Amino acid sequence: MSSSVTRAATPTPADASSAGGSGPIGVTGRALLLGLLGAVQIALLQVMTKVRPMLVVPPWTSGPYPSWYSLLPGAVFYLFLIALVNTPLRRFRPRWALLPGEMAVIFGMTTIAGAIAAMDETLLLFPLHLFPFRGAQFEETVEIRRHIPTWMVPQSPSIVEPYYLGNRSFLSPEILSAWVVPLLCWLAYLLALGTTMWSWNVLLRRRWMDNDRLGFPNVQLPMEICRNAGFDGPLRERAFFLGFGIAAAIESAQALHELVPNVPFVPLHANFSGVLSGMPHPWNALAPVELTWSALHVGLCYFIPTDILLSGGVFQVFRKGLEVFGRLMGWRELGWDAAGFPQARSQAAGAWLVLFIVLIRAEWGHLRGVFRDAFGGTSERNADGEEPGSYRMAARLLVAGTVFLILFSVAGGMSPLIAILYYALFQMLNITATRVYCQVGPPTLELYFLDPQSTLASVFGSRLFDHGSATHLGLLYWLSRTNSGHPMAHQMSALYVARESGLSLRRFGKWILVAFMAGAAAALLFQLHFAYAVGEDQWREGGWREAGAPGLFNRVREWMETPRGPDPLKIGFMALGGAITAGLATAQHFFPGFPLHPIGFALAMCFGVEYTWPTFLLMWMVKSMILRYGGGPAYRRGIPFFLGLTLGGLVVPVLWNFVAALLDTIS
Repeated sequence: MSSSVTRAATPTPADASSAGGSGPIGVTGRALLLGLLGAVQIALLQVMTKVRPMLVVPPWTSGPYPSWYSLLPGAVFYLFLIALVNTPLRRFRPRWALLPGEMAVIFGMTTIAGAIAAMDETLLLFPLHLFPFRGAQFEETVEIRRHIPTWMVPQSPSIVEPYYLGNRSFLSPEILSAWVVPLLCWLAYLLALGTTMWSWNVLLRRRWMDNDRLGFPNVQLPMEICRNAGFDGPLRERAFFLGFGIAAAIESAQALHELVPNVPFVPLHANFSGVLSGMPHPWNALAPVELTWSALHVGLCYFIPTDILLSGGVFQVFRKGLEVFGRLMGWRELGWDAAGFPQARSQAAGAWLVLFIVLIRAEWGHLRGVFRDAFGGTSERNADGEEPGSYRMAARLLVAGTVFLILFSVAGGMSPLIAILYYALFQMLNITATRVYCQVGPPTLELYFLDPQSTLASVFGSRLFDHGSATHLGLLYWLSRTNSGHPMAHQMSALYVARESGLSLRRFGKWILVAFMAGAAAALLFQLHFAYAVGEDQWREGGWREAGAPGLFNRVREWMETPRGPDPLKIGFMALGGAITAGLATAQHFFPGFPLHPIGFALAMCFGVEYTWPTFLLMWMVKSMILRYGGGPAYRRGIPFFLGLTLGGLVVPVLWNFVAALLDTIS
């Protein structure tokens, strides 16, 4: 069964030897400096994406650096600018030009920092923790406030209210001194979190990259830029510029239409929810439906395996059909997370847990040996010489980091049992999501409605939560709301790009954590700076504003006021989702060529392809025809074109966001 899930995704477009003989060179002073600058600037501009009144995010843009894509626009745009300079330098001033390994260091540090500084990572931390202390929430959050320690967040109204209202300086002595202890505590937590992710990547990298030969579909573009140290190889072909030009035209028409409505454009987003919700019973259960497509989506999907493209689209349509059937039978409500049949959230939990079991089963012998050696007395030096760190050190840091996270949460009010269960589920989900990211790499990889909190409440019942556990469990929602940042996955993809660029992973390994902490610290500090300057109440509404705190604390109050036992119905649907996943994996193992993949089912059940399933089906047809009638050579000839679509779909919207900011500032 394991072979169906651990099968390699798509062969890389070219061989790693094209790195130009860079060898291990790359971790140079200038590369580290540019990498740290990239880490800080991507954190800054991702924070600014939230701050509408700062004249950086006009109403008709979503940038400058949106952070919900699996391939971060900010990291690619920064690499794009460096490549524009480096390409002519390689020809006219080769001694000044950056080498492939140096480019990999720069991209790796930038994307790692951008991942932890993403919309659904650290940018949700403080809004969630401050919300109960707002004056407007004084009556509703009395019981919740009692269980939030002072070292986690300032609680005085003189500190909290200016965060929402603005017109203050974060650097004022009163405000700065109130935040010193919470900032240090959370940075220690984030260091432990990043270290556990780094440790898992050290332990799993060889199997995933060298043995399973995962294709890392969504980092093929930055990988080509890095290992060619600019625009060379497939990035100089006519097909590449054709793809880039088409993407640029589509994205530019969209942006110009917002300024001049008479400009024709290709709509890139459609919301059918209003129409579908007005349909007669039971067809109104099709709502909500929002679809997004662009050159970026098409470009990335070209590199995704065909069986997963087909499976993601088919199972999404199948799920919608089940929702209509559930509505017909009176078993389902309406809405994004509607209660009732087919219990997609519960099926998703079962599916992802089974995927984890399949993956860890394949790694069990290796991991058991590593931990035995780490705490026994022998060493695997010969086996880990090319890894970002030694297996022994990674295993010890993994245990130490996990223990720290558990103790942190216990000190924050959570019971030891709930803390252990939460972090066990979180790490299972994180490892599996990283694997899916590396093997599939969809344009967006949101795991919405698949948070460990809901699974714990369903399996063990909220009666198990005392009030302190319920509060802290709810507050950890910043870490697992959709997990769209996927910091662990970006660490692994940075290692992949580094290896393909000829960079020594051992020399690069320690800088992964430096980039992680640089992004985390910059994001927290920039967010506090802009909040006190502008006031979070003035920020863009939606998932950013207050991080969905009102709905979250309604759930916490429900756990406190009406505790329930385990939910047999949801547990049953978890078992069903797990059984379907196991059945699909078994079918792929015993019937080569079986068209449906268990990862496609897991994605469809958890919001993973909610917006993009039409693109999945379209690219399945396109790619299937290319492979059927042209084979591997035709597929490889198409790579430059789709790399161009990907680059244009990422950098052109960013350019228009900066133009919008300039125009808004001038006006």
